[in-house]
Amino acid sequence: MSFWSKAGKLAMNVGTAVINQVEMSANEIRELKAKYEAMDDEQLIKIVKKTEGLTAKSKKDRSIAYSILKKRGVDVEHLHSNTEN
Repeated sequence: MSFWSKAGKLAMNVGTAVINQVEMSANEIRELKAKYEAMDDEQLIKIVKKTEGLTAKSKKDRSIAYSILKKRGVDVEHLHSNTEN
């Protein structure tokens, strides 16, 4: 097998791995969004505000909760300045 054949095969494998990772991430986001859409506003506010400690949620979790609250019409601007730990 020539160098270029090997390089092409490697590139294809890397591309496939990247695509698989993107699909897994998209699925995870869809699952989190469905889970959080079933929660009430107070639960989502707690997720957004909890930024430190053992029970803190990831930035991805907080972003999804924040976007759902915003879509529901909740005044989310004050959440950034009034964080609770």
